[in-house]
Amino acid sequence: MHDAATSEQTMVYVGRQPIFDRHRRTHGYQLLHRSTSDNRADIASGEAGDDATRTMIDRMVFQWGIDQLLGERPGFLHVTRNVLESGLHKLLPPARIVLEMTEDVDDDDASRDLAREARRLGFRLAVDDVLRRERAVSPDLLAITDVVMVDLTAIDRGQLESTVNTLRALAPKAQLLAAKVEELLDFRTCVAHGFDLFSGYFFAKPEVLARSGREVSTTGAMALLAEVQQPDISLARLQQLVLGDPTLAFRLLALVNSGMTGLSQRVESVSHALVLLGVDRVRQLATLLTMATGGATSGELMALACTRAHMAKELVDDPRLETSAHTVGLLSVIDTIFRTPMGELLDTLPLSPSVSDALRDQSGPLGSLLRAIQAYERGDLSTLERLRPRQLPAFISSFTSATAWAERMRPQLATV
Repeated sequence: MHDAATSEQTMVYVGRQPIFDRHRRTHGYQLLHRSTSDNRADIASGEAGDDATRTMIDRMVFQWGIDQLLGERPGFLHVTRNVLESGLHKLLPPARIVLEMTEDVDDDDASRDLAREARRLGFRLAVDDVLRRERAVSPDLLAITDVVMVDLTAIDRGQLESTVNTLRALAPKAQLLAAKVEELLDFRTCVAHGFDLFSGYFFAKPEVLARSGREVSTTGAMALLAEVQQPDISLARLQQLVLGDPTLAFRLLALVNSGMTGLSQRVESVSHALVLLGVDRVRQLATLLTMATGGATSGELMALACTRAHMAKELVDDPRLETSAHTVGLLSVIDTIFRTPMGELLDTLPLSPSVSDALRDQSGPLGSLLRAIQAYERGDLSTLERLRPRQLPAFISSFTSATAWAERMRPQLATV
């Protein structure tokens, strides 16, 4: 039985503050880092801000999924210069995200070049807390900004008109967002002065979303991170690394379904996902996973997944299904690793029906193969004979080679 403290530690949270238009319709959501369910604001400056954003990106892509978190509306995400330099924002679909740039994105030409690059990729840009900055926002940054955010608590109402006129002159194409609107009079005043978007407790308090966290193996992520920094890394080597850790395999497949690739087809295997993502995206993913790792996974369970994957690939009848069989074996324990029902996990993955059916209810040729492998593991020879007549010698041979391979992989499968 888990106590309340244990349950709290296994949950992950996202704060979601609605942003409204002039007609009080929901325009989008400001995404806020939350460590607990009590809706208190977390620190969002310096290194703490960088870590908060890395965690937010992980939760957006892997814990919820962009569509489930935002629907059809845009999401506003706090980013620092360090985040833009790391490239982690590139894991997100640009058309869905507005990057709220902190003051250090305006430090020099190099930092502003990072903002220009993000805009060329299709991200919209917002200047955060424009009136609370130690120095005025540079005209160069305002010229490429899509949303200018004005904190109403930082300005006298008598100066509101002149402030709006100045911002309109410097950023004529940008929308003006009035933040921290607390009263009806504030809203009406801002509408009268030409603000386009609004947020604050007058409309709604942030909603805190919660769900059970999905863990990832630290060692596998670190091994991938180290390898992908090599300038001559090949897709074949990337596949070897990712297939050594089912949690990494799951998250790669989830990433393909996050909306950033515009993928309209189903993915049969991890190797297919790697080809679609490319080396640069996988490098970004490895960095994110290393930063967002939360908890340990049983090395024995990881070894079991790799053993099943190896056996399934060797024993599948149709050579054309080898990669799909490997994927089924690898992900067959993912529900235990993530402590989430298999059906819920499969709903987030772009798997082909043959793979999905095998994992969901062990149906189809791949499902039958998985049941046979599990029967062999249990020593249930009658079930194995029924499913795979006269194939016991092949299963013995395959299991021997698979366990030897898993043992060689054990350093990467071990937890830290």
